[in-house]
Amino acid sequence: MKRKSEVRSRRSEFYGSGIAVSLLAVLLVVVSIVAVMKGAVKIDFFGMSEIEREILFYVRVPRVFMAGLVGSALAFSGVLFQYVMKNPLADSFTTGVSASSAMGAVIAIMLGLGVVIPLFALAGGIIGLIAVYKIASVRGRVQPITMLLAGIVISTFSSATISFMKFLSDDAVSSIIFWLMGGFQSASVKKVAILGFVIALSYLMIRRDYLSLDIICFDDTTAVSSGVSVERLRRKAFFVAALLTAFSVGYAGIIGFVGLIVPHIIRLLRFVKASELIPLSLLGGAFFMILNDLIARTILAEGQELPVGIITSSVGGVFFLYLLIKRKKELYYFD
Repeated sequence: MKRKSEVRSRRSEFYGSGIAVSLLAVLLVVVSIVAVMKGAVKIDFFGMSEIEREILFYVRVPRVFMAGLVGSALAFSGVLFQYVMKNPLADSFTTGVSASSAMGAVIAIMLGLGVVIPLFALAGGIIGLIAVYKIASVRGRVQPITMLLAGIVISTFSSATISFMKFLSDDAVSSIIFWLMGGFQSASVKKVAILGFVIALSYLMIRRDYLSLDIICFDDTTAVSSGVSVERLRRKAFFVAALLTAFSVGYAGIIGFVGLIVPHIIRLLRFVKASELIPLSLLGGAFFMILNDLIARTILAEGQELPVGIITSSVGGVFFLYLLIKRKKELYYFD
């Protein structure tokens, strides 16, 4: 009788996650179509001119794909940060990884090495992540309040370094400022292909560790006794999260709080296992980012565009405050 109830429960979980994936996939397709259709230039899809065709295939379609992929990457990295740090407030923005990645990217811009911006961003992100983890960890566990403070320190240092570099380079200052606000103006088919490959590779690297990620949510002793190589998994997840953040920052600038908002909404819908949370976060992140980019492109009159990072930071700031108020006890005490 007990075995039958377990089978029934697993079956209902499978169907529930399947329905959620299907629903999110439909919403993603719908918002993508609307995003391709809407813009400063009206396109007649039944009689496109040469200019309209170029706008559609070389501007809008790559931009929509880039927005979706960046959203997926940031949501995915947020999930990984929250798992390995055992901290609901961890993501690439709050840990300072986005800021340190941006610092690396700005160094590449200053040196005129535009082709290798993501590699410089990856180096900066990994250095920032290692610093935050070393500061915030106490006997192998990450204290939430210390992590937030360490993230603030790294972000402040990175921002100061970026400001100093802007001061030294008057010629590139306007492009650096606009890039740091976050956006997809520089989207291209090549960048879409590279970022898509990075996300697919990251997913394949993490997919076999779903159960291990669920186990390390308890404590390291339980995980080790269950046969999980905790340190190996933690290093692997940190590297993948930093990789996803670096390419996102390198191609789209700093776009905050996506990795915080999307996974939490998925968890509120009671999808908490890694096998459910990660795929749904990938789809949810893509939907969230394409929707925000659509708003950024259409909210202002006369074809003006609002940097998408402003919108996500505004929404994320409110959401972050909500989490701080709701979970403030967790900031000071371990369970």
